[in-house]
Amino acid sequence: MGTSPTAAGCAEPALAGMEPTRPVPSFKELCAQYFEFVWKCARAFGSKSDEIDDVVQDVFLVVQRRHADLKEERLARSWIYSITRRVVSSQRRRRRERDSRAEPDVDSLKSPEQSPLAAAEHNHEVRVLSALLDGLDERKREVFVLSEILEMTGREIAETIGVPMNTVYSRLRAAREEFDAAARRERKSIERRRAP
Repeated sequence: MGTSPTAAGCAEPALAGMEPTRPVPSFKELCAQYFEFVWKCARAFGSKSDEIDDVVQDVFLVVQRRHADLKEERLARSWIYSITRRVVSSQRRRRRERDSRAEPDVDSLKSPEQSPLAAAEHNHEVRVLSALLDGLDERKREVFVLSEILEMTGREIAETIGVPMNTVYSRLRAAREEFDAAARRERKSIERRRAP
């Protein structure tokens, strides 16, 4: 599958001023290059630690099955991202059907050195973060997670999800405002509960 390394030397020369087209990476190369990216995306979009291995495997099964659909190397990241997004979305939908009151997975985020009190506080923070993210609509959550959690640039996000950079920035600005407002409400709620 994919273009053999020797075929790269036979490619037609690029036209003046145009970027040369690179051969599509093999399935094995895509796995090596994008494994961590897929794992982080799956985690950031709500896959639990005991589900991530299955999600990543499902993503790369789709990548392997549809490898011939990838026509240009520069499109690989956004193509794999869109597959990951669909797989995670399906997985989350199945989980909701199994258990409508699923809690965020916090066990995998605990440090082994944490005291029980520190672990409880950390678990609460993870639950709050998950609830705040769930409060954002899908499009805003997507750019927020890619920017704030996966630390991608605006240009990378635009290329990955296939929207103009202005759209990325407007969604990100709106997501940050909503997230900040929800975080302020949560802080006030905590303060009221702690007040005598």
